[in-house]
Amino acid sequence: MGLFGIGCQLLSGLSRLAIQPACGVAAAFINQTRSISLTTALCNVRCHFPRPSEIKRIKRHGWKTRLSTLEGRKTLMRRILKGRHVLSH
Repeated sequence: MGLFGIGCQLLSGLSRLAIQPACGVAAAFINQTRSISLTTALCNVRCHFPRPSEIKRIKRHGWKTRLSTLEGRKTLMRRILKGRHVLSH
């Protein structure tokens, strides 16, 4: 057990040495490039889909639409029996 503890201390010391740069200028450069890469990754605006339309959602999944068809009434009954608080939009 003593040998394992010494090995862990040695590895943690070596990993600290490997992570720390030799001079302050290099450390500042590394931190600057990290922050630039993170900000560019966070600022990318991806437009995959158009924004959802509430009118279409209500028209397709609304209470009146559910009641107007047999399958819609079955859907409402399933949700009632399951105990859902929101039955439709």
